[in-house]
Amino acid sequence: MTFFYHILSLPVAFLLIPLFTALSLFSKNKFKLLHHHFGFTPKIKKDDGKALWFYALSLGEVKAALPVLSIIREKNPDLKIAVSVTTDSGYEGAMEHLKMADQIFFHPLDCLPFTRLALRRINPDIYVVTDTGFWPGLIDQLHQKNIPKILLNGRISQASARGYLKAGSLFKTMFQQFDRLCMQNESSRKAIAEMGVNPQSIEVTGDTKFDALKPVTEEKKDYWRKVFNLEQSTPVWVAGSTHAGEEEIILTAHEQLKASFPDLVLILAPRRIERIKELSHLLEYKKIPFFLRSKLENSPPESVILLDTLGELAEIYSLGQLAFVGRSLLPPGGGHSLLEPLSNGVAVMHGPHVENIRPVAEEAHINGLSFTVNNSNEIRRKAQEILEQKELAGDFAAKAKSFISNKKGPSEKMAEIVLKTVQK
Repeated sequence: MTFFYHILSLPVAFLLIPLFTALSLFSKNKFKLLHHHFGFTPKIKKDDGKALWFYALSLGEVKAALPVLSIIREKNPDLKIAVSVTTDSGYEGAMEHLKMADQIFFHPLDCLPFTRLALRRINPDIYVVTDTGFWPGLIDQLHQKNIPKILLNGRISQASARGYLKAGSLFKTMFQQFDRLCMQNESSRKAIAEMGVNPQSIEVTGDTKFDALKPVTEEKKDYWRKVFNLEQSTPVWVAGSTHAGEEEIILTAHEQLKASFPDLVLILAPRRIERIKELSHLLEYKKIPFFLRSKLENSPPESVILLDTLGELAEIYSLGQLAFVGRSLLPPGGGHSLLEPLSNGVAVMHGPHVENIRPVAEEAHINGLSFTVNNSNEIRRKAQEILEQKELAGDFAAKAKSFISNKKGPSEKMAEIVLKTVQK
């Protein structure tokens, strides 16, 4: 199956060049770095050392990579580190956070001409992918060259496993070609084992995202309150990483909550910043007063603040008495990370469709830290309950931070696995 995948990728490559070029015109960074996607990545000068190619798909994976790469750089300062990403937010996040990397670039598209060229230019001694960024063509080429391949922070749901199995032997072969698969939890370990992977190659090492979390200080909270023109007493809730269809449900709940909490402010952060204009039209249609984050200036807070900037949501969660995390209300959903609000001691709501984050969501639910809501009425009821119980906020924050603290530590183990492999 992989052979035919490579053959098919040859004509696809020629089709992708004009199509991807056109699509990149609407991207902030992709067009000016378009050549990366077609295999013209930066050349890595290894001298007498070795090179690590680390793939972190988007901003979440970049943040998860930070503690691992920091340890690797500290313990092996001579190792060349090349980091590839797929999204604009991933690229900007890598440029900001991954200062230890020697090169940061966009990942080549998984077509034989592009990946073969990139491999010649990077010439890695080890390839590491984090979370879910799987490219079967590239993995096969690495396998043919006997270059070690490691999956760190691996996450795969049962639904995803079923989807991979439907693709025939393509993804089964790919997973079997990995030398080591470090999974976030037992559920992911079982799912990857169903691909026929040697059990000795799989281990549960935890989630490095816990190590990457940095709770916002009181000084930083004061800074963000000034940015958003919020009084310390102003009730705030944050709806983060929302997807199409979810905002209407959230805004309905918000309007209902305003009857009990007239000063309540909602900070609304869509997953994709490209949807800001769409959401602005929705708010105007509903006649809900709002400001764009980029145009707040010295204006008093309106009912809704629409977050139209990148990289701020993780810290802005700290302003809320509660949060809602998106891609969870409507099918197929999947869910986005609950860790940022939890690390700041914020109560978290999410919808029922959380297949991608189910282990964390279930554990947080058992500990009374997260709450499943199905519609606007349930959001309104749970939000009102939390907003009215201000005296419990301190206890909740302490319990949430303890939950996060108890799961720190996997980055050291994963860094050690990479270092031992590259030194062989």
